Formats: sequence, C-alpha cells, structure tokens
Amino acid sequence: MRVIDLENINFAMRNETQFVLRCEEVFHDKISAAAATILSSRNDKPFVALTGPSGSGKTTTAMRLRDYLENLGVKVCLISMDNFFLPIDERPPEATDWESPYCVNVDLLISCLSRLADGREVEIPWYDFKAGRTGGYTVMQGDKNAIIIAEGIHMLNPLIFDKIRGAATGLYVAPRTRIITNDDRIVRPEQLRVARRLIRDYNTRGHSLRETVERAETVDRGEVNYIKPYKENAAVHIDTFHDYEPCILAKYLTEIPQFRRELTPEFLEEHGLTDLMKVVGGVAPLHTPYVPMNSIVREFVGGSCYEY
Repeated sequence: MRVIDLENINFAMRNETQFVLRCEEVFHDKISAAAATILSSRNDKPFVALTGPSGSGKTTTAMRLRDYLENLGVKVCLISMDNFFLPIDERPPEATDWESPYCVNVDLLISCLSRLADGREVEIPWYDFKAGRTGGYTVMQGDKNAIIIAEGIHMLNPLIFDKIRGAATGLYVAPRTRIITNDDRIVRPEQLRVARRLIRDYNTRGHSLRETVERAETVDRGEVNYIKPYKENAAVHIDTFHDYEPCILAKYLTEIPQFRRELTPEFLEEHGLTDLMKVVGGVAPLHTPYVPMNSIVREFVGGSCYEY
C-alpha cells in the first residue's frame, strides 16, 4: 500500500502546473502498462473485465484504456455492466440491494459480449435508473479482432467472471494510496472515495452531503461482500489516486453551500471521516484549469470530455 505525506503534497503545490502534469503522466503510464498486458494476450483473451468499488474511477479508466488502444489502431467495444441491471420487479430474492450481483442480467451480458466478439451487430441495453427498468437499446457493431471492455462493480465476481475467465483479462482499479495527516493520522482510500462521491453526487444526482455519507456505508458493505473477495481475479491492478487530488477535492467540497452545516464535527466523527476533513482543511486548493479534461478527477468534479 503506497503512502503519501500531506506535507509533501503541499510542497509539490508550490508549482501547481508541474505537479498536476507529473501526476497525470504517472497515470498515463499505468494505462500504457495495462494496455501492454491486454495486447500481449489478445488472441486468447479478447475480453477485459474491469472492476472497482464505487468512486474508484473505473468508468474513466475504461474510457482512457479504450482511447489508448484505439490510438494504436485496435478496435474496441466498451460496455457498462450497469446497463444490464434487471428490472426491479424481475429480480430474484437474493438481490437484496443495488450492490448485489444478483441484480445483473448475467445471461444477457454474457450473450452480448460473445456476439460482439463474433463480429455481430448487437443491441446493447441502457438502464433507466429512475424507472428501475431497461429504457431502450443502442446498436453496437462487434468485430472478431476487437478488444471488448466490460466495466462494472461485479465484473470479477465469479457469477460473471467464471463464464468468461478463459477469455478475459481481469483489471481492478481503485485508489490505494493512503494519506498521512500532519498529526500522523491515516486517511484510507475508502475515505477518499467518499470525498469524490460527495462532490459528484451533490452536483449530478441531487444528493445531500449527509445522504451520500450514509449511503457510502451500504456501498462499503457491498464492497466487502461482493467486490474485494475477488480482486485476485485481476491480472492488472491500477491505483487511481492522483497526488494532487486532495487539493482539488478540498476546493470543491468547501465551496458546497451546505458543507459546514451538514458535515459538522459530530457527524464526521460518527461516520469516521474526521481525518479526511483534516486533509481537506490542510491542503492548498487547486483550480480545475490545471486538470486535463480526460483526467479521472474530472469524473467527480466535472468538466470531463467524457459522458457518464
């Protein structure tokens, strides 16, 4: 597990542009290494099963990986597991919440993957989360020489992965770096993911800060039960933490009007986020003009060149 000191972050912020670009170059190299692994076995493994917990940046990672491969002349089909959720009224009793893999129409997902790899034209569903059912379909053309990337929180779960294991490269993405505060406290990656989601869910999903924190506890339970146990199915692991990230998260969090009213010291202590707020209050704020439009950070603060 990588560790970074808060003092080092503030020192690097003396040259913001250089700091951001250096971090982005590091992540670009991770994408490049993942692409090399995928391409080295593409004849036997046309599928990429990409997963990570909520707030990990897996969607942007998948899109960055697609762009990288396409720049090399490789045909890529990218699909999201989220579009294969079963209608709420068709879910089995085992699908106790949204974090359960039993919410996924596994047969349809595997069928679409197989047909894309066969070079066939496929109708890919898109899911209407407000209505709780499939909202329609989008046509995607497969290719026998394509790399098929499927991203979602359960792609390495045996319920799905075992059906494509021999033909797939597993890829696990999540922030893994820990931050040491000025009083030697440790901020864990799952706390950083809460900060990411606080901003994203407030700006794009209309969630209050407290709602996001409280939902994060359910999400964390789902991660422990359904995601973490299957990390060993991944051939490639990518740490999506960017060293400059606390600075931009601090800026956007503190600019939310309800920030201090909702995230009181008592509430933060109750939910184990006191040390995270020490980081928020202990770094210099960074403004988005320095951050590339294809950065993972923009998945959470906005301004991305990608559509989510």
